[in-house]
Amino acid sequence: METVQLFSLFLSAPSDVTEEHEIIDGIIRDWNLQHGRAMGVRVELIHWRTHAYPAAGRRPQALINKQAFDKSDLVVGIFWSKFGTPTGRYGSGTEEELRRGMKKGKKVMVYFCRRPAPRTRLLQRSKIEAFKQKLGLKALYWEYSDLSLFERDFRNHLAMAMQELQKAKKMGK
Repeated sequence: METVQLFSLFLSAPSDVTEEHEIIDGIIRDWNLQHGRAMGVRVELIHWRTHAYPAAGRRPQALINKQAFDKSDLVVGIFWSKFGTPTGRYGSGTEEELRRGMKKGKKVMVYFCRRPAPRTRLLQRSKIEAFKQKLGLKALYWEYSDLSLFERDFRNHLAMAMQELQKAKKMGK
C-alpha cells in the first residue's frame, strides 16, 4: 500500500469559461498520470458544482466556502466576459473566493481572457477590468488571447505551483 499526498485545486470562475474548465480538468489528469505516482502526490480538482451540496442557514457563498473552498490548497480564478453573481459581501463569488484565498495565504493564480466578449456583457467587462486593476496592485495575474495559449501556460504554471506546494509541505508550512 502506498501513501499519496493530496493537494486540492479550487477552480473559481463564472459560468462563461467552460472550455477553460475542461482544459484544467485535462491538465490535472495529465499531471497526475505523468507525475503523481512517482512523486506520491495527487491533485484533485474542486469546484462548487461538484463539491458543494444543498444546505441552509448561511449565505450561499459562505456554505460553498465551508463545504468546498476552505479545503483547497491552490485557487485558480478565471475571468472572460462575466464577473459572476454578487454574494452580499463581494461583487461575485469568484471575487470573494480569490480574496479569501489571498487572505488565508493560499496559492492563488488568476487568469484573464482577452478574447472578444459578447456585446451584451460590456457592463460585466467593466467590472472585470476594475477588479483586474485592483488585483494588479497585490498580485501577478496572467492574460491569454486563445485557448491553446491558456492550455500551454496553465500546464507550466501548475507544474511550478505544485513544486512550491510540495516544498512547503515538506518543510511543514
